[in-house]
Amino acid sequence: MSARTIFTAGSRRALTAMGVAALLGASLVAGAVAAAPAASASVTHSTAWSGWSEVPGSGLTTSGAAEAVYNGKLYVVVRGTDDRIYVNIRSGSWWSGWSQLPGGGVTYDAPAAAVYNGKLYVVVRGTDNRIYTNRRSGSWWSGWSEVPGGGLTTSGPAAATYGGRLYIVVRGTDDRIYRNRLSGSWWSGWAQIPGGGVTYDAPAAAMHGGLLYVVVRGTDNRIYRIRFNGGGWSGWATVPGGGLTTSAPATADYWGDLYVVVRGTDDKIYRNRLTGSSWWSGWAELPGGGLTYDAPAAATYQGKLFVVVRGTDNRIYVNVNV
Repeated sequence: MSARTIFTAGSRRALTAMGVAALLGASLVAGAVAAAPAASASVTHSTAWSGWSEVPGSGLTTSGAAEAVYNGKLYVVVRGTDDRIYVNIRSGSWWSGWSQLPGGGVTYDAPAAAVYNGKLYVVVRGTDNRIYTNRRSGSWWSGWSEVPGGGLTTSGPAAATYGGRLYIVVRGTDDRIYRNRLSGSWWSGWAQIPGGGVTYDAPAAAMHGGLLYVVVRGTDNRIYRIRFNGGGWSGWATVPGGGLTTSAPATADYWGDLYVVVRGTDDKIYRNRLTGSSWWSGWAELPGGGLTYDAPAAATYQGKLFVVVRGTDNRIYVNVNV
């Protein structure tokens, strides 16, 4: 991961409005979803979903979104149609509306977001393919700075906190998967995740069951995961169920289970749930008939799972497991 250019600024257009296009239904992903195992989960999960509704504020994006919970509020972060980075903050049931992150950052891909050491970190791919972060402490933003180490990516990054450290995970320019780790104020530098995994899209990362999970779309469009226990990596394995995706996945820990959410090959949104370390529910469509052309996002807020997607009209939609 090498080479260097400049993180350039784009235009200052705001998120503009477009006509509403319906999030329509279609059939199940052909050949992509297998029946769930007969085993029962140890936790009872609600099967009720709110259905898809637009995130208020008339925001638009041409990429997937990011989500993180910071200081008791849900932050939804997107790339605007002007390639700048925007945030909408949910406090209880109230949305702030879309506003640009300070600092003039520009990206060509979906951002990532995670909370570490009491700060909200937003991470993006710059227009020079380097990786940049902007952190929020209270109401103050630090401005954009490059993640040390000279790493490059041609997709959006992933971010997750594990073991008291912030992990940034990216697809390298060789399509392999790399990570950089922040411990206090010290960055480890970029290192390849062992196992030879390859992806053509952004990775996802989340902590579950005391382990760090990294999930990617494989070159065969299947979904793969690898686990880190603080000392070593497990090696890559397929997420059971035969699911396929043509975009990056999303991950979130919800009521002690790991949820993996993907765009199916029919553009519908599907989830698979890991209970413990070995039992997967199998792939199931999220109710509501939503469609997306990009990677979803997922986060737990106020005891509910919020899934956010770019709609087929480039507006931003949310579906909540209630």
